[in-house]
Order: sequence, then C-alpha cells, then structure tokens
Amino acid sequence: MKLALGTVQFGLNYGVTNSFGQVPKSEVKDILDYARHQGISMLDTAAAYGNSEEVLGQYDKLCNFAVVSKLPSLANSCEKIENIAKQSLHRLANHRLYALLFHNADDLLNERADEHYEKALSLKEQGICQKIGVSVYSPEQLLQICERFTIDIVQVPLNCFDQRFAQPNCRQIYNKYNIEVHTRSLFLQGTLLSDISDLPSSFTPFHAAFEKFHRVCDQLSCHPMTLALSLIQNFDFIDKAVLGVCSKLQLEQVCHHYTKAQQLDNLTSEQLSELKFHDLALINPANWPIK
Repeated sequence: MKLALGTVQFGLNYGVTNSFGQVPKSEVKDILDYARHQGISMLDTAAAYGNSEEVLGQYDKLCNFAVVSKLPSLANSCEKIENIAKQSLHRLANHRLYALLFHNADDLLNERADEHYEKALSLKEQGICQKIGVSVYSPEQLLQICERFTIDIVQVPLNCFDQRFAQPNCRQIYNKYNIEVHTRSLFLQGTLLSDISDLPSSFTPFHAAFEKFHRVCDQLSCHPMTLALSLIQNFDFIDKAVLGVCSKLQLEQVCHHYTKAQQLDNLTSEQLSELKFHDLALINPANWPIK
C-alpha cells in the first residue's frame, strides 16, 4: 500500500475545499482504525500542524504506524532542533519517529545549513528518528540539497497538473542517491475533485486546465479521484503518496478509487503529459489567495 495518511486536518482547518473544519477527535479515531485495517502504515504530521501530533499521541494503536514529522522553520537557530524533536516525541507519546523532515527547505540552503544538517543527523544517530529528509517546493531545491547532503527522504508536490518532480533530472537524483520519495498534493488540495463551478473565483483564469482534466476523465470513463490517484501507478519512483482526509467516509472513497486506479490501464503517457500545467500561480498553493 503506497498511500500514507496526512494529518494536517487533525490539527488545523486546512484546505481550500475543506468545508468540514478541523476533524473531531472521535472521527480521527475512526479514520485511523480504518486506515490500519486497509493496510495504510504511515502517518505524516508536523510540529506546525496545530495539535495534530498531540491528537495522534492520544491514539492507543499509534505503534501500528510509522510516523513522519517535520521541523518548523528554524529561523537560523539550530540549537532548537533537538528540543523541537523531543517535544514532538512527547506529544506523540514517545512514539519513535520513522523520519524527521525539514519543513522549510531553506534551512538546508542557508548559511547555517551544515549546522542544521549535523543536528538532524545527530538525532538519527541517537535513535530519535530512523531517517532524515526534507520537504521541497521546487526541483532546484531538490537538486541543490541532495547534491550537498545525504538525504534519506524527500517529500515533493506531484499531481496531474504539477509533474515537475517526475522530470528525468529529478528521477536521476532519486536513483543516484537511493532516496525514498513521498509525494503530496495529489488532489491539489481537493480542487481536482471539485466541480469547476464550485472552485473559488480566483481559479477562473485556470478553468481551461480543469476542463482538460475532466475531459480526460470522460475519455477514460473514470472518476476524477481515480485519475488523480493513477499517478501512483504511473510513476514508479513514488514510495508513498500522502493524502489528507476529513472523515472516515472520505478515506473509504480514497481507498476505493486507489483500487480503481490500479486497474486503470487505458491512460496513455500522451494524455498524462497533456495535463501538465506550468503556471506556479495554480500548481503552488502557497501562491493562492488566502481564503
């Protein structure tokens, strides 16, 4: 199972199409129970995700999951790294981390990058985490960091519109350094699953891209979620695809369409390539207007 469960919604009201708000703790338990029974074995969280880590720490079967967490932006203060990591462990009820990622890639690119990396490496050597990695937003960040440091995991954005990290130069990096690849934003914060008429007005300039996406769905006679999830099968470098949900029902739908995507054998590389969209105003949610 290549799906990993994102947990930002467990600690924050997150997502441009999220009409549920922060997930209630009772629903979190139902989601985690269902995920476990479906073979989902990894959770993705972060110190910056509100009280997500604390909510996870209250789940009595957390030991059944590998947990990936992320350091907040260090603001040039590497002395805080060990304290931050240990606070995360405390919130997670001392559950050992599978991986600890730098949430802000600039922390491995600025003038104190070497110190930051050495501090993180020390945490790995202490057994606080099994692997260290980084969340990146551009292929340039990926190339610079992985050429400079030994990185176990990278988390990258990837979806039908944003295929930058599927480029040959990125794949060469994954292979050359034996890097575990986790993807995020497979549904582009839910916009790929929404009716075009329901998208916020700020997406009006990009309607043509969404129309093309839905046209390919029609050609393949598949649901938008099936097409979005098909990237996991089409890009074999993906080790885990991180997806967030707001309810058990949503996770049931994701698992259903994950199976459907595995059976989708009529998607051509030409169709997939035609869906690429290069405008960062759309494919990077950091550029979206605050809702």
